[in-house]
Amino acid sequence: MAPSSRTGARRSSRAARREELLRAAARVEVPSSVDVCVVGGGASGLVAAVCAAEAGAGVLVADAAPECGRTILATGNGRCNFSNVSLDLRRYNDPAFVGAVFGERPLDDILGFFRDCGLRWGLEEDRLYPRSRRAASVRNVLLARLARSGAVVAAARAALGARREPDRTLLRLSGVPEHGLDARLSCRSLVIACGGATQPWLGDLGLATRAAHPALCPVACERDPLLALDGLRAPVALSLVSRRSGLPRWRERGEVLVRPYGISGIVSLNLSRRAAAGDTVLIDLAPDLSSSELRRLVDPRAHGRAARGGLDGVLDPELAALLERRAKGDVEQLLALAKSYPLVVRGLADQGHAQVSSGGLVTGQFAPDTLEARELPGVFACGEALDVDADCGGFNLSWAWKSGMVAGAAAAARALGRSRSHASGEEEGR
Repeated sequence: MAPSSRTGARRSSRAARREELLRAAARVEVPSSVDVCVVGGGASGLVAAVCAAEAGAGVLVADAAPECGRTILATGNGRCNFSNVSLDLRRYNDPAFVGAVFGERPLDDILGFFRDCGLRWGLEEDRLYPRSRRAASVRNVLLARLARSGAVVAAARAALGARREPDRTLLRLSGVPEHGLDARLSCRSLVIACGGATQPWLGDLGLATRAAHPALCPVACERDPLLALDGLRAPVALSLVSRRSGLPRWRERGEVLVRPYGISGIVSLNLSRRAAAGDTVLIDLAPDLSSSELRRLVDPRAHGRAARGGLDGVLDPELAALLERRAKGDVEQLLALAKSYPLVVRGLADQGHAQVSSGGLVTGQFAPDTLEARELPGVFACGEALDVDADCGGFNLSWAWKSGMVAGAAAAARALGRSRSHASGEEEGR
């Protein structure tokens, strides 16, 4: 089959799949009233819905996508690094708030939840992956547990408007595209689990948001000879020097991928959360060797001139050759380039494929022990709806899972008229 024919067949298959999903979504009847409505069927929304339903609440999950949990499939390059054994709060943009939500043993809570889902996992360094190494496994066990809980899943229905009344929220949901009319329902508790900074209807509730912008992207840099080595991968340590202060303010080790526009790779994605245009990235291209050790390699006779090929056994030959050309035999210049190669940040690259979005509902509006809005009793938020983001390594998904647990349990307790302590007791007793 010709390439164009294969492309056409894939498009036709995707279109057929989408139509099948929309027909299935149109068959779901949206009730006029529920205890808890979760808007957003991603990672945090699915967990919130499970926890609320298993606490005895009647739950509806509304998601704008034709099926829930699709965003999970892209995590960890399709392998789903779903948590981390070291949930360092410093990895988050709002460590105090995240710490208050996480409580004392967040990893135990997350792993206990997924153990009850039937998921099994393995460890790579400090990162946790499903044993299958497939993100679909995480999504599948979540959807299966949600189905067992009795929650109603209304896919392909976006939230269009909301109004909070003294004891309930009135919601308007879109109809399934090409298949139905808008629906209206009331809920005692509303859980916002969608991208808070990109949902205009949240303005109806008067909640403050911080403007969204892409995070965890490759970093674009000013033109430099290093960028001509497209495709080069190298283990490095990156340091970020602020344009304003001239002081280093972050350092991390990892592998970079050199691209014509700048640098990519996990360590570069983490850099993207901190770097601003005009900042300088200093790249230690030999992070396991000190300057004195490198000096003995490039100037073994201490003649003050760099020997040709002295870095070949340490660095990629093309990279070593580039440094030698730029240093022109000067030992000090060669060592400086090897240990702190400078690139000037131009901005973010490939923002359309950003792994997370920074921004969302301002966290100060929510009580961390329940994630209930302080001025809107019965309205809760979790996951990416809130202005919380973190580095790569399972930190963002850990936030999604744990915040979903907190919001879902508290939303059910509010809807059913239970105290927080009663809800907590039930959670611990399961």
